[in-house]
Formats: sequence, C-alpha cells, structure tokens
Amino acid sequence: MTDAEHAGPDVAPDVAATDGPVVARGREAVVTDAGAGLVRRRYLDGRDTTTEVALHRHVAAHGYPVPALHEQEPGGMVMDRVDGPTLLEAYVAGTLDADAVAAVLADLHARLHALPPPLGTAGGDRVLHLDLHPANVLLGADGPVVVDWASGRTGDPALDLGHTAIVLAEAAVAGVDGAAGDVAEVAVSRTHLRALLLAFLAAVAAQDPLARLDDVVARRLRDGMPPDTVQAGARLLRDLASGAVDAAPGTVA
Repeated sequence: MTDAEHAGPDVAPDVAATDGPVVARGREAVVTDAGAGLVRRRYLDGRDTTTEVALHRHVAAHGYPVPALHEQEPGGMVMDRVDGPTLLEAYVAGTLDADAVAAVLADLHARLHALPPPLGTAGGDRVLHLDLHPANVLLGADGPVVVDWASGRTGDPALDLGHTAIVLAEAAVAGVDGAAGDVAEVAVSRTHLRALLLAFLAAVAAQDPLARLDDVVARRLRDGMPPDTVQAGARLLRDLASGAVDAAPGTVA
C-alpha cells in the first residue's frame, strides 16, 4: 500500500498556507477541507496525478463508488467530501462484525474486477485498486465509498485480493500503526484483526486470494514496507492456508 489516511490535527507543517483544516493524513498525502462539501488531496512529494485521476474517473464513469472528482491540480486533486466512519472504525466501534466487514470488502473487490477495463488493457487484466483495505473504505450516507487510488492500475485480480489479505495479515501480527501507512491509527486488538483476516479469506476463498502471494510480497517490499512485518504477514497467510496454525480468531501465530 502507498498511503492510508487517518484523522489528523487541524494544522500541519506540510500543508500549504492556502489549504483548509486537515481532514485526514497519511505517509504520502494530506487531505484538507476545500469548502462547500469538498476536500483537497495533496501529495507531499508533488507527484503527477494524471494516471490516478484517469483511473478514478474511469471507475466512477462505470458506477463504482468513489468520491466525485472535480478537478486535478498539480500534485493533487479536489473531490467530494464523504462524511462517515471508515470500515475499520465501524468494526472497532462494533457497528459491524468481522463477517460484515469481510462481506463489504469482498463485494467491493468483485464489483471492481467486473468493471470493463480501460481501452488498451491487456487481455484478461482488470482494474485493480491494490490498497483496498478497511481504512480505505468510507461508510457514507449512500453506502461504502472507496478512496486512495494512488496504487490503482490494471492487472490480475489475484494481486488485488492478495494485497488486501497481506495488509490484514501484517496488521494481525504487528498491530495497527497509522505511521506505517497501512491502516488508520485506531485502537484495535490483534485478535480482532486476526478475526477480520480470517473472515476476509473465507469470503473470497473461491477466488484463491493467495494465488499471487509471492508477487504481492515482492511489491510490498519494493514499496518500502517493513520487511520483517511483510514476511511475518506472508508467513501467517501461508501457515493458515496449509493448516500449520490454528485458524481460530483467538489464536496468535
């Protein structure tokens, strides 16, 4: 994953003086209030967002639930503000249980991979988010909304499912750390995170979510994620798949 956003302070040294109050922030981007029901997503490195914006608009045009994107700006974009908790926050609050959260994630994956890919996409490839985890899903008034398309591209859906699985696995073995950029920093136990991982694996079992695990691990390492955590998450997934560890939610690997 590149950057998961979480609630931050109202001011920050890396926010432009003309930006409004901080709504959310992560390792690579800050989201600020842009007024009139809008937010501005600004990347700290000022990167070109042309590819991300194009994919965001593509999935929106085909009815996928994303915030309406109004304008591309240098190093960022302006889009609708979605008020509501993240899927992770709803899980922690007890509003949704692990099976319900897993069902939402599985449905969002299925809907995304069913979309027609952009023209010129290689045969068999589909649109991928590659960071579709509970902290990147907001529960808005009209249902779940997927944010943070910085990693999005086209490819094998197994990569997308595998990425969600390893993010959840890493959280289950190492805990949640908002500073690491994987999930919003909220108080949630590893036991609850493990239960969520198991529920997700069960919800997408028919799609073989670990089919491209080696490639997912390699990508995580290229993205600069902590090697020990990535390898521990991958080991947990392989052990669960082989039956080497107990799949009971309360069991810690």
